[in-house]
Amino acid sequence: MEPRYSTKTRAKRIEPEYFKRLHPFRRWRLILSITVPVVAAAWLVAYAARGDQRIYTSGPLSTGHAMFGTQCADCHGPGRAAAPGGTPTSAFFVRVSDRACLACHDAPVHHESQAFDPRCARCHVEHKGDVVLAALPDAQCSQCHADLTRMSRTPPTVAPRIRDFGSSHPEFAVAVKEQNVVRRVPLNRSAELKDLAQVKLNHQKHLKVGLKGLDELRTLKGPFRILEKAGGLQLACAFCHQPEASRASMQPISYIRHCGPGCHPLDVDARLPDVVAPHDTPEIVHAFLRTLFIEVFEQCQALAQPGPAGAGADKLKKQCQDLELVRAASASAARGGRPPSESAPEAPADRPRGGRLGRSVEAEPETTDRPRGGRLGRPADAEKETPSPRAPSPSALEWASAQLQGAERVMFKQKCEFCHTLSSAPDRLPRVAPTAIPARWLPHSVFDHGAHRPLACTECHKATASTDTTDVLLPSITVCRECHRQGGGARAGCVECHIYHDKAKERDPSGPFAVPQLTKGSRSAGSPPR
Repeated sequence: MEPRYSTKTRAKRIEPEYFKRLHPFRRWRLILSITVPVVAAAWLVAYAARGDQRIYTSGPLSTGHAMFGTQCADCHGPGRAAAPGGTPTSAFFVRVSDRACLACHDAPVHHESQAFDPRCARCHVEHKGDVVLAALPDAQCSQCHADLTRMSRTPPTVAPRIRDFGSSHPEFAVAVKEQNVVRRVPLNRSAELKDLAQVKLNHQKHLKVGLKGLDELRTLKGPFRILEKAGGLQLACAFCHQPEASRASMQPISYIRHCGPGCHPLDVDARLPDVVAPHDTPEIVHAFLRTLFIEVFEQCQALAQPGPAGAGADKLKKQCQDLELVRAASASAARGGRPPSESAPEAPADRPRGGRLGRSVEAEPETTDRPRGGRLGRPADAEKETPSPRAPSPSALEWASAQLQGAERVMFKQKCEFCHTLSSAPDRLPRVAPTAIPARWLPHSVFDHGAHRPLACTECHKATASTDTTDVLLPSITVCRECHRQGGGARAGCVECHIYHDKAKERDPSGPFAVPQLTKGSRSAGSPPR
């Protein structure tokens, strides 16, 4: 039986002239096959005419390089350093050279003894989108640090084999200077670890809840950084320790801002409650006290002279009575001479007047940069009656010299030595040892206190248990690994704490280009053409 559909029967169903009539599908196929290449060619010509080379890019640029997205030759060509101000040439499929990178960036050597110096583009890979080019994977670092004995021309001074932070990184080591010798001591060697700062400080006492004087301090400076606890007020760590603008380290401790006058005032004498000595060198303090007592004597002496009394005369008179100077001044005025010897004792004969500087009082210039009476709050009308500055009388010098002995003994032995280390010699002012507080403990790493703001300071720095200045309160690597770990923790990459290029060897910040050279023809990557 003949099949129902054969080749012959199928052929009869096809019109011989069908190809002469355009079917809609064939018509559009023809139109698109002509239109698409023409449009693509026109698009390429338009971009080429405008000098926009973004169509050839393998991916979007990082934010730092987005302004060069339309000029491939800036990096792939000879680089701007080869022809400053010239027109960059096209450079398709050309590898970016270090010369092109160094035209704008500065990349000082990592270490003088390194035997391997990778190209810039080997570590900093572009066209990956909005990424930070400095955030490198650990593999870039471990290609050398996994075996520094092989990759260094000299014996390594750091741990020779480190692959990552979680398993092979050694304990943190701090620089300790002792007898002009600096050595690195790991934090787990507590017997050798010592803070050699010459300041006496007990962190535990300062962080005590209900510490005496915090109510007055809060009234004086406000509630900021003074915490309310169940047992009373407590100083916050941030009351003294405040990060710098870079947040990498803390600002230096200042007596004016952190210690006094609210906590540790340098009051001179209970009989002069409004007088506070400057926080300065012993020479400055000595000159301040000497001038103070001379002015006090002369003001009390002038108070006994006939004349109108000012608004503050009663307060001044009370202070002069406490100093036992009113009667002495009156007797001196009646005789026109010096006060009785019992009110103005003579200076010891075994040292010059004025005492500890080993020179006569007359040789020291008198301080005249303040109006007389300023220290005791004498009224303005009384100051107007004060005669022009003159050399203090012998009686004033004798009385001031006698007062200096007791005042300096209290100031240096009870006030200064409470926090500082002093050394003294006979008939000389004491010498204050430099505080020598380390500005940076870990010079080979960087740290951002701002990124760690959610944590309490005492979670990492065990200050509540520290009673001695020699305690080093840096956290060990074990503390950091509690958060910084692979798989579910905070980032633990090498670049979180370390910088490859030695910033101390960077060139001057003044570069070779003008603004038009960097911005000419540049647009943000991904923006539509104009």
